Amino acid sequence: MSVTYRISPRVSPRVSPRALAGILVALVVSTPISSTAVHAQRSPTTRRFHADSFYIREWVRGGTKDPDLLVEPRAIAITDQVVVVLDAGTREVHAFDVTSGAKRFVLKATGEGPGEFRQPIQVAATARHVGVLDAATSRLTVYSDSGRFLWTTPVPDGPTVEALCLLPRGRIRVKYLGATRAIALIDSSGKTLTRTSLPVATARQKAPSFANSAHIADACAGDTMAVAPFFGGSWYSLRSNGATKRFPYIEAGEEAVVTTKQRRLERTTKHITTQTTMTAAVSPIARGAMQRGDTVIIEAGATKIHPHQLLDYYRASDGAYLYSRRLPFTPTALAIAPNGRLFAASIGTETSLIVALSTTPLSPREIAKQKPRK
Repeated sequence: MSVTYRISPRVSPRVSPRALAGILVALVVSTPISSTAVHAQRSPTTRRFHADSFYIREWVRGGTKDPDLLVEPRAIAITDQVVVVLDAGTREVHAFDVTSGAKRFVLKATGEGPGEFRQPIQVAATARHVGVLDAATSRLTVYSDSGRFLWTTPVPDGPTVEALCLLPRGRIRVKYLGATRAIALIDSSGKTLTRTSLPVATARQKAPSFANSAHIADACAGDTMAVAPFFGGSWYSLRSNGATKRFPYIEAGEEAVVTTKQRRLERTTKHITTQTTMTAAVSPIARGAMQRGDTVIIEAGATKIHPHQLLDYYRASDGAYLYSRRLPFTPTALAIAPNGRLFAASIGTETSLIVALSTTPLSPREIAKQKPRK
């Protein structure tokens, strides 16, 4: 399967040929796992599924009963009280009651003033706070879990942030595109305190951002955080002091060999407008990462048996594979509450929805006999 990232056309000042070379992106060479990697399981070949691998629907918002509610839900975050959903189609942030699914508040793209945003690209949450990252202003706006504006934090290079989490005392941790200095700790004033590179081979440090994209687990307020690269055979545990451990996926994937094509759209005496397309001929091995206590949960990508429909559980302390659970469908966004309840988004051709799911030991046939929950 081919995965394509397209960079929208943009206008840039006229620069020297040497600077123009920076626009071109080099090919990535497949790199084996380092011999210094920590292998919690030497040759994992078979998944073992937890007894409660099936799910029962708790509530649904959107869909055929409320088709105009959501257009393109792309990100989910959870507080103790609400489920926060970023709708990229309307540039709105919806908050639903975590228990019942009732609408609590909606944040709309209104401008650049205090408490406002124009182009939301990420959401994050703590037990009581909601953060919305705005690509247009390169800042994070934080609200209470009732929708009240609290504060704003400038985020350097905000449009290149692909994942973030909120930390105590107003700090945030972000994952930028690429591998070099990709993970940053930023204080409440917007000052970058630390920058850490992903522990990939030196030859790949400067490889295309697409090939070195990764998820960071949402619960990264402690001393360690989990990083799940889209491609390859391992995930990482990074400590705040920079120490790194590498652990294998239960089912290893391939490194992304990226093909880059560039097309000139327009050229004047002062500006050059170009379009760059990066394509990988392999499917991502990971589609998301979450962490609850000492458990890291990685949403599997293209597996050999169950494509895009598995959650793999690992022990954060030593990387040991624990078990897997089956997902009832392929979500476009996924989050998990401390009690294990899942909140998943699905984008349809006619309607989109968010659904709350809880695990059950019942078989699919037994579930089908039950009366559907409202």
